[in-house]
Amino acid sequence: MSEQPVKLQHWPFNKEEQAQLIWISSPFWHEKKIMIYVYFRANGKTEKVLADWGTLPALAIQHYYMGGDITKSIPPQGINEIELTIYPNSVSTHERNWQVQGTNDKDVSRSFGVKQGNKYYTLPVIEVVRSILAPNRFLLYRLFEMNSFPQYFIENYYPDKIHLDFSSLYNIKYTKTTFLYQLVWLITNRDLRNVFENVAYTFNQKGTLKFDWSFTNSITIRAIVKPNAIGGTVLRVISVKNKQIPYKEITYEHPEIAQSTKANEPKKYTLQTKKNLTGQQDEIILDEEIKGTTDDFDVIEMDNQMHEYIEMPKVTKIPRRTNKKREFENENTKKRFINTDSKRSTADVGGNQVARGLEQQSLIDIQIEGELGEFIKVMRVLQDFPELQSINIIQGSLKEFSDTKRFVYLSDGLMERKYVIAEVRLFSGKVVNVIEVEREEKAISTFIYFSNRLEDKLYELNVILKGLIDNNGVWDKAQLSYKRINYLTLRHGKKQKNHRAKLLERKIEELSRVCVLN
Repeated sequence: MSEQPVKLQHWPFNKEEQAQLIWISSPFWHEKKIMIYVYFRANGKTEKVLADWGTLPALAIQHYYMGGDITKSIPPQGINEIELTIYPNSVSTHERNWQVQGTNDKDVSRSFGVKQGNKYYTLPVIEVVRSILAPNRFLLYRLFEMNSFPQYFIENYYPDKIHLDFSSLYNIKYTKTTFLYQLVWLITNRDLRNVFENVAYTFNQKGTLKFDWSFTNSITIRAIVKPNAIGGTVLRVISVKNKQIPYKEITYEHPEIAQSTKANEPKKYTLQTKKNLTGQQDEIILDEEIKGTTDDFDVIEMDNQMHEYIEMPKVTKIPRRTNKKREFENENTKKRFINTDSKRSTADVGGNQVARGLEQQSLIDIQIEGELGEFIKVMRVLQDFPELQSINIIQGSLKEFSDTKRFVYLSDGLMERKYVIAEVRLFSGKVVNVIEVEREEKAISTFIYFSNRLEDKLYELNVILKGLIDNNGVWDKAQLSYKRINYLTLRHGKKQKNHRAKLLERKIEELSRVCVLN
């Protein structure tokens, strides 16, 4: 792991005190984030610490920690390292009620029993999650999102090759070869993918992280085990071996990938941090109250877990554009200083309120006056409703869809008519889009529609807004019906923002039910 200390913010023990990690709770929703409680025990006292779900890979059961630093752990005495091959017919499922030692807190212990020879090993569900199903933070958070992969990439399969076309929602750091192998292994082995995708349904319906051992092929792991009379308990999986990817080549493209050509020009700017200037390396504090993490922070990526493949496919990236590569600085090069705050989070990249993609903005960053400003106020009320996970905003001008129609301008003929689209993401995994257009004298209802697939969204928006323009401010019902776009509308009135937010919530719920039936 990183040499830079990474510490839990609210560490309840003395700095020099060794505290043993005795329990990791089942994950749960807390203030629109997936969280866990981590229980530590020292000198006969048990304390729990609230942590982001993304902290999971850095935590090891029964290991000891000091000063809240999760980059270093002290293993317990009497442990062994073994290799364990798990065959589908040698696995049993176990579930029992559990009370955390030294507390009144209750939980459920879920594990798999694995036979190897005359030995019997207990493999906790949480270890299967972080070593087999979701060995990096991207996959850890997708685990709880229903049918979310199409938002991040489109898969195309060819003989001996798989091509992934990533959207701007997929953070470019996860195009590193190790992450690509983990992703492709998961999505191309149907048994693994089925288990992964069913976890979200169970979690959203029942609030529990559980699944059956439905893997059809054997899986070999190396693990740290606490032995007992009949076998032992797996404390940590350190490697997954003999992973098979059924393709010889992986090609991919991403909006941020460009082919660089050298240019004999000075750099326009450089990025510098205080660490660059002073040479000091401060400790990082994990703050569970931060809504998301930062793109340059990657301590929790299982640096100490290995993944071994039978054959490693060739990886080829396909650039979409060309950038100039400037290799020197001069007196005109600007120096930009980036954030050096030591507080970080292991929540999903950007949390649930980050701008996902270049065209989107976080709701909290939007400052608009007038009619569209009132719409944003309603969205801020709506965002606090319990069924909603996040709201992101797209804003623009109708002139993007037509250069000739009079309706793209306001009554003065000069000011362009603006629109705002709120992308409302529900905890069920569905995404509903709410469109508001500057009305001026016209009675343009709020438009609410559901899109099944991310790749259809731009096409559908073009149909919807171009139809509005061509109809001079009236939603084109005939065209919408012909294109089979699921939608509802909400008329404007003199209602307060709280009341209108409630009306919108009902419309969104109604539309979600209709889309399920269809």
